[in-house]
Formats: sequence, C-alpha cells, structure tokens
Amino acid sequence: MSNNEGKGEYEEDFTPKTANRKISRRMLIISAIAVVMVGIGVAGYFIYEDNFYYQTDNAKVDTAIYQLPAHEGGRLDRMYVAQGAGVTAGQVLAHVQNGSFIRSPIDGTVIDTKMQEGDFVTTSDVVLVVANTSDIYITANVEETNILKIHPDQGVTVFLDAYGRSFDGYVDEVNTVTSTALSGAMTSFTTSGTYTKVTQLIPVKIRLLDDIDLTGIIGTNATVKIRIK
Repeated sequence: MSNNEGKGEYEEDFTPKTANRKISRRMLIISAIAVVMVGIGVAGYFIYEDNFYYQTDNAKVDTAIYQLPAHEGGRLDRMYVAQGAGVTAGQVLAHVQNGSFIRSPIDGTVIDTKMQEGDFVTTSDVVLVVANTSDIYITANVEETNILKIHPDQGVTVFLDAYGRSFDGYVDEVNTVTSTALSGAMTSFTTSGTYTKVTQLIPVKIRLLDDIDLTGIIGTNATVKIRIK
C-alpha cells in the first residue's frame, strides 16, 4: 500500500461526522424566533416594573434619635445608665458636678454613651444618645422627579440588608419638604450668579407589616419597592 493510499484512508476514517452536516433553514428561523421572544419578554418585564413600581436603595431603618449634651460645663460625676438601658421621659440619666442633670426627653433606649464618669464636659459635648425604639420605621429618600407617584397606603416590599430577606410594608407618610431643608444642609441654590441643579430628595416613611425586631439594626441599609399602580 502506498503512502498516499494510507493517508486517504486515515482522513476518511477520522473526518468528524458533523463536517458535512448543514444547519437547516427551519432551525435558523426557530432560533431567531426564540431570541426575539426572550428579548421581548425581558423588555416587557422592565417596562412593567417601570410602570407599576418605584424602587430605590436610598433607604434605611430609622427612628427619632436624640443626642443629649450637658446644659453647663463641668465634671461628669455620675452616669446613671449604660448603653442598652431602657429609659422613660424625664428620667435622670447623668449628673454634672455643677448641679445640672441630663434627662431623657422620651421613652426609649440609650443607644450610645459618649462620655464616662470623671470626664470634663462642655455644652457642645454629646454625653448620651437616646433612640425612640418603640417607633422604628423605614425612611426612603425619593427623588423629586418621582415623589408625585408616591402616596400613603401604597404597598411596599422592603429588603433589609441586615436580615438578608424581604418584608411586606406600606407607605405611612410622605414628607412635604426635602431632606436638605429638614437638615439645614446647603443646597444648589445660590445668589452668586452661578447655579448647579441638584435633584432633591424627599423622605418617605414606610411601616413594616411583618412583626420583626428592628431595635438592634437602626441605621442599617434597606431597599424599597413601592407599588405605584
């Protein structure tokens, strides 16, 4: 047997069976239709979400928090409570050597103690921080361009990062002023002749329907999805 004959047999034996196989026109059409249908489905999903829901991750677990300073400067000679202690409105929490007392403005929980007995405090020093742990909610900051879509009693799904899962809730209150106006922070408004427009945010208060403990996760992140239609 010649070398050429052997080479020809080798190529015949080991040529892949699919080498001469052709993709039918029908298969191409079916594949194209499938791709188009998937694209339509994905586009339809996003259109539906945009029309029926508003979603933002600019949200957190929130409550009223009070930072309590000394009324007069002096040595902090007594601290009557520790971090985590439950307190009532009017309760004495600390005493400064000059005779002034630091009292709780609300029923709540001491979530931080900034100073210790023996420290010298001034009127600008925060001694304790008290939170209203009986009224914890979710605050979502909504852009001014979307705020008119949000109304009380709309259903909400809230994803809490701390728990790693979602909970049901509802819109309880839509604020009437922006976050910057509430905090007194600087805005884009100026009288100097220059102006940079900045989208303003408006706080929306959301309540959870699920009975879960939020006491230990105040300030943690959340994502809210509000049903707007």
